[in-house]
Amino acid sequence: MSGLSNKAVADNKLELRPVRFTETGRMRLGKILKAARQRTGWSVSETEFKTKGYEEALFVATNQPVPKDVGISAATVNRYERGKLDNLDWRSLSLLCFVLKPKDPLTEETLEPTNALYIACEHPPYNDPKLYD
Repeated sequence: MSGLSNKAVADNKLELRPVRFTETGRMRLGKILKAARQRTGWSVSETEFKTKGYEEALFVATNQPVPKDVGISAATVNRYERGKLDNLDWRSLSLLCFVLKPKDPLTEETLEPTNALYIACEHPPYNDPKLYD
């Protein structure tokens, strides 16, 4: 039976939300990431090197060969901050969250990568504009 005709899905259709990144959501996430980078005092280029170092250390710690393309380029960091990425990459977003430690607008704790995705999708409770004033 398809999910569209499944009674449980139909009964909970008000709880379903589209999982698409919105322009507003990407911009909000970008501002949060940029604020976190600025709090560290790093430039976009320094952030690139920090993400490379962090990811290299993960591979070394697990005795895996280090790929050539570790870290996030300065250009990609910049695109994240400007909300200009249509497709958010889980690896890159996780790296940025682990390295920059941005603040979750809801809890004021370190933003988890999953919640960063919720922000980018304007998923409740991260869709409240008051969180971003």
